[in-house]
Parts: sequence; C-alpha cells; structure tokens
Amino acid sequence: MQTGIHSIAPTLAIILSCLCLTGCGKPSSTPSPGSTAPRVASLAPSITEIICALDASGQLIGRSTACDYPPDIVASIPIIGAFGVPSMERLLSHKPDIAFFTDLADNDVPSRLRAAGITPVHVQCNRLDEVPSAIRTVGQWLHRQPQAATLAAAMESSIAEYRARIPPEPQQPRVLVLIWHDPLTAAGSKSFLTELITLAGGRNVADDIARDYFPVSGEWVVSRNPDVIFCFFMSSGTAARDVVLRRPGWQNIKAIRTERVYDGMDNNLILRPGPRMMQGVEAMQQRLRESNGKP
Repeated sequence: MQTGIHSIAPTLAIILSCLCLTGCGKPSSTPSPGSTAPRVASLAPSITEIICALDASGQLIGRSTACDYPPDIVASIPIIGAFGVPSMERLLSHKPDIAFFTDLADNDVPSRLRAAGITPVHVQCNRLDEVPSAIRTVGQWLHRQPQAATLAAAMESSIAEYRARIPPEPQQPRVLVLIWHDPLTAAGSKSFLTELITLAGGRNVADDIARDYFPVSGEWVVSRNPDVIFCFFMSSGTAARDVVLRRPGWQNIKAIRTERVYDGMDNNLILRPGPRMMQGVEAMQQRLRESNGKP
C-alpha cells in the first residue's frame, strides 16, 4: 500500500514543527554555582512548563508564542519569538542571563546569544525517559535542584508504575494515531506518541515504521485495520472523530465498525513532552478502557 510523501498542508507543517522541534544534544555548558537566581527566557512550551512546575516563574522574563501553560502565569510574560525562532531584538531587550531551547530554526542563534552575553542552553526533551532528565537540567540552571529532583523522581516513579502494568501483547488494542487528516498523517515508531500509547496499554499499528510522523493512504489504514483510532487534529466545522467515522471506504475497519474513534483530548498533555505528560497517558488509557467493552 502507498505510504509515499504527499504535499503537507501549512497547518500540518506547524503541527509537525511543534512535534519535531524537541531537540537533541547536551546542555551548552555547565551552570555555575551562585546565590543569584538567573533571569531566563524559554523558546519551547515544554521548558516553560518545567520552569513553572519548579515554581520559578518569577525568573522567566520571556517566552515563545507557543508557550501557553499555565495560562494565568504566561499571560504576563513577554513574547520574545516563536517556537525555536527567537526575535533577537526582543530577546536582547529583556536581557536574560539564559535562553533555554529544545531546537532552533537558525543554528547561528547560540553564537549570537553568547556574543550578547546570554548563555544558550540546549535541553534534550524528545523521548519519554528524557523528560525527567530535562527537569533536572533546567532545575540545575535555575538553582532549583531540590524541587527538580522531587518532580523528576515522581515522574520516573509514575513511568515505572505504568510500565509494570502494560498488558501482554495479545491484550493490547492496536491503535492508529492520526495527527492530520488531509493528507492523512500517522505517528510511527520513533514518535513520542508511540511511547505514550505503549504506557497506556496499547500498540501502535505503525510500530514497524521507523519514522516519527509520516503520510499514509486510506488503503494503508484499511490494511492495518486498527482496533482504536486516536485523532489529534482539528477539523474546521466538523469534529475530528466524525471526519474519520464518515470517511468513504473505511466502513469495515474495526475501529470504525465499533466506533472506537476518539478525539477531544487535550493535545498539549499528549503532544508536549513535559511535566503534565502522564496526565496525557491517563487520558489515553481511559479511552482504551472504554473501548474494551465493545465487541
């Protein structure tokens, strides 16, 4: 079945950038000890959430347009650019000591920051087990090590508990994850979403596709015949679930026949590797439990 590259819509490109700009590599350098709390800017929503979860929002003097949580805190934080795309003029005007990022559209930004006396800190946070490490890294730079150690340990404990409860493979519902519907775009084995589905007790029908997100054909979906379909996209005027349920040619897919098609979950809990991601796992697990009673 065809799984070739299609032309990706602009809105999907934005979604993919938010999913894929989660970075790689180690922090830029080692934080120096000191009693003064550094002033920081964040260019990634996951890092902004970590900063706030560490009760360090008072140190946050700039954020990206994608940083929207917690809303009552970030509303008062100046915007200094987009996700991974800082406005150097705005950033420099607020004079942070540190600029956190997970990835950047322009690889020259770190050297420009250093030249301006700002420390660029690259935080790796694109896999499940990297999130606790990212929390510790951010906590170290913020001089919030005790809070970070507590939060990271709690997350590691929760991940371990979920892993211990993963059912045997024959009992795992086969899940298709759609992040866009036109063109159809699914999550592969290298995606963060696949890790969360596994924790929730499901199995990605695309776990043999060594990609993060990739376009698929309707025939490919029929051939995979998922038990459950998760929809993580918005559809103008029609609920994402209804778009999938009404798609021509899919009537014999198990998930369609039994109406085990789910949308309406908080995408930021599931698509954003950060301190709230276990809430996203629980939301998916609840949907999988609901689907168990359907023949």
